[in-house]
Amino acid sequence: MIKKFFIILLVLLLGAAAFLYFEYSAKKTLIIPYPYSFNANAKMALEKEIVEAGNAKILIVGDRLGEALSKYTPELIDELAKSFKYPPKIYNWSKPHEGLHRTLNKLKSLKKFPSIIIYHGASSELFEKTFEVADKEAIFKNFSLYDDEKIISLIITFPGLSKIIYKKMQYLELGPVKEYQNRLPSTSKILEKEVSFKLFDYELRELIDLVKDKKSNLILITTPLNLEVRPHEICSHSTTNGVIEMQQEIEELLKEGNFKKAYPMALALSNETFSNALSFYLLGQASMGLGDLAMARESFQKATVFDCTHWRGNAVYNSIMKSTAKKRQVTLIDFDQYMASALSRDGLFMDDIFPQNVFYQTMIAELKESLKKILSVD
Repeated sequence: MIKKFFIILLVLLLGAAAFLYFEYSAKKTLIIPYPYSFNANAKMALEKEIVEAGNAKILIVGDRLGEALSKYTPELIDELAKSFKYPPKIYNWSKPHEGLHRTLNKLKSLKKFPSIIIYHGASSELFEKTFEVADKEAIFKNFSLYDDEKIISLIITFPGLSKIIYKKMQYLELGPVKEYQNRLPSTSKILEKEVSFKLFDYELRELIDLVKDKKSNLILITTPLNLEVRPHEICSHSTTNGVIEMQQEIEELLKEGNFKKAYPMALALSNETFSNALSFYLLGQASMGLGDLAMARESFQKATVFDCTHWRGNAVYNSIMKSTAKKRQVTLIDFDQYMASALSRDGLFMDDIFPQNVFYQTMIAELKESLKKILSVD
């Protein structure tokens, strides 16, 4: 009987050991609990680019927005040459479709850091898949654990404990940039945005810490949003035939210029269909027609957040940049606020993404002053 008991006990112990082995061997050792990692192909930036970036005095990083600043690089160099004996070398290392996670990964490959890093992106954060929406609760819980000073101190001292402390989630291995074919239902797309905002927040914090640790200076530029662009996709869970009919009625009133009648209808509808991007967009149009630009801007910004297609940045990414820059005392140029303040003027944007050159010139003028200020004490 005793022998049988010990056999059963041994089997249970072996089963528990096997469970623990498979449970924790599948988890990664992490300090910051990102749900993705980069494989060798993703990590292999061109050595020539790494050298160029490291030898620059000013480095521009980001996505298509950062890339667009190349047009203004000669102008920046000429202006800075007036104030300094040797004009600083500027290198643009931005790439289209490059989310902040990839920008961070590239910067970590630098052997030498430039004096100033300019980040202008956040318009492609969901271009590629970096997490599973089903892991939302685990991801949020893990970052909550990461924020606990006692727990993170323990993990930093004993990294292996992260396998026990952090919640299990699926880890995506990233190679070269691959466009994410998003076929999720609309409710999941909203959750997907929430996770993206969380990841962007922590990636931005890591960017700031990395730049400060390397004794460099960071300048953030918010993403200019074309607020008058109609939402590309309405989340199906936020609409019904009745909502569509009401939206069509409001649009007819707007076409007729009857903003006074359209406004209360649009306001009521936006309150009833909270995550419907078109409802907020129509409220923005009605508000602008009545001259209430503050309400128009607020409504249009909400429309950017609830657009169910991830084709550009939105107001939340900008809000994260602004609040984080303020808390961490980082230089920020609020390009989006400047564009939003010009709402109702004709010809603000060249297309759905890029502002007209005249507005870029205003932003570049502010950037010049920020660069001069940093370089004068560098």
